[in-house]
Amino acid sequence: MNASTIAAIATPLGRGGIGIIRISGDRALSIALSIFRPRSLQRSSTSVCCSQPDLIISHRLYYGSIVQPDTQAVLDEVLLAFMKAPHTYTREDVVEIQAHSGYAVLKAILNAVLQSGAELAGPGEFTRRAFLNGRIDLTQAEAVIDIVNSKSERALESAASHLSGGYKQHVEQLRTALRDILVRMEASIDFPDEADELQLLSVYPQLQSIVLEPVLRLIQRYEDFHFVRDGYCISIIGRPNVGKSSLMNWLVKKNRSIVTDIPGTTRDVVEEAVIFRGIPVNFFDTAGVHITQNTVELLGIEKTYERIYASDLILLLLDASVSDYELETQLLDITGSIPVILIFNKIDLAANPDYIVNSEKFSTFPSVVISVKEQTHLEEMVDLIVKKILEKTHSEEPVGFIPNLRQMRALEKAAAHIRQAMDEIQRMSPPEVIVMDIRDAIECIDEISGVRTTDEILDHVFNSFCIGK
Repeated sequence: MNASTIAAIATPLGRGGIGIIRISGDRALSIALSIFRPRSLQRSSTSVCCSQPDLIISHRLYYGSIVQPDTQAVLDEVLLAFMKAPHTYTREDVVEIQAHSGYAVLKAILNAVLQSGAELAGPGEFTRRAFLNGRIDLTQAEAVIDIVNSKSERALESAASHLSGGYKQHVEQLRTALRDILVRMEASIDFPDEADELQLLSVYPQLQSIVLEPVLRLIQRYEDFHFVRDGYCISIIGRPNVGKSSLMNWLVKKNRSIVTDIPGTTRDVVEEAVIFRGIPVNFFDTAGVHITQNTVELLGIEKTYERIYASDLILLLLDASVSDYELETQLLDITGSIPVILIFNKIDLAANPDYIVNSEKFSTFPSVVISVKEQTHLEEMVDLIVKKILEKTHSEEPVGFIPNLRQMRALEKAAAHIRQAMDEIQRMSPPEVIVMDIRDAIECIDEISGVRTTDEILDHVFNSFCIGK
């Protein structure tokens, strides 16, 4: 564990009422007091200076000024809070300086803190120290950034349940169940004379009911409710020059995608996150799908296919003025079980759009005819999109625990090892073989909580944090 004292601005930069500089580490208080002049205590009969930190009481606010170390010039009037370890966010001594919010003043105070001996914190380093010092596990650490990024009440509800430790306890129950089974299996290895076929077979239903089924339910919850955290993902697909970028710009209410009359203008996936009728949605404008030998266009089309498979809803945009829809039929074939809405654009150029929409090949899909250029039937299209979203997002089922992608991958690996152990039991394999699979499953569960982790995993988790958290 790094013994350095770290500091960072803990609030977003910009004008506002209050901005906070956070300091954490053994020297947090001495560094803060070296640049803090407490007004109220200076007026009392007791003289307080940086050489008497014992007079600062934990978890109280002190009013004073922050001064520049070299010139002693006052930088701002502040409130200073000292929180003594271990009753702090990081389980280290923590000082928070509450100043007026503004880039110049917060930067000046942070520079004064760094000049006095602190080091600049990296992204998520405060939360990383809270994890390394045992205050929270990795699921709770990830819940912190989920709370910061919450775009809806349901996302906040899920993140709060994780932060309070509910998901942590759920993971611990899975680990305990696996450990109990492992102990019994290892006992059968140590005392083979007391182990029999019935004892071995009794492990099978326990792995099924108290481990595998709960793990599979968590995986399914990610599939069903990941949009609560990540936002609902809607991809706009179709052939080149059908109006995908124009539709994207209209949906997100900004010129996010480049629009020209030249086919193939969009060669990469363009993403924009918006609150769409009160729902957090990620819209994706994709490269037009067509036959080409252009290497750059082929890469864009490949990304389009990848985006299709990662979508919660597909908006398949068609040109209402043409009659050949063989390409669109092929695209429908690869969408599989992903919901699709057919949007026939350029209705202003179509001879008979109603015939196209009601044709047999498209009759099973919800559809609408529009003209982005003429602003025709766009609100009807929005109503159809929202209706499709609400079919999934307005489930009455409580949000509860929703694994993130990292946790879901670990759960999938654990499920694979559990299934392998169950197969070995049915084959009456030696207990030593079964034990190996159960141990592998426990390691996967430990990856979720952080009991077993690597610097690579931690870097991946905490690098997504902002500096100061």
